[in-house]
Amino acid sequence: MSDDKKQVTVEVPHRERISRLFIFRGLWVYILMFPMIPLGIWFGIVMFFHFWYMLFLGKRNQWLFDNQKRLFTWLTQWQAYLNFLVDLRPGFWW
Repeated sequence: MSDDKKQVTVEVPHRERISRLFIFRGLWVYILMFPMIPLGIWFGIVMFFHFWYMLFLGKRNQWLFDNQKRLFTWLTQWQAYLNFLVDLRPGFWW
């Protein structure tokens, strides 16, 4: 891998102890539904413009790439939480 390429990594910490509210974790899905709808629309718009940007100019836009990377990281952290892989709830926003 050359020096000008960046690698995206996601770390999921392992904790031995769990919270007593472990069984109510699925209720966050209903709370997260509302911010996910506009985020999904925004992510679709960003992906659309990034595709055409790369197609015509032959390079990636740094702002669009960072925006996609932040959203993927945030979604992965929430997926790890909702699938009972971690006990600490991630933030509501990145």
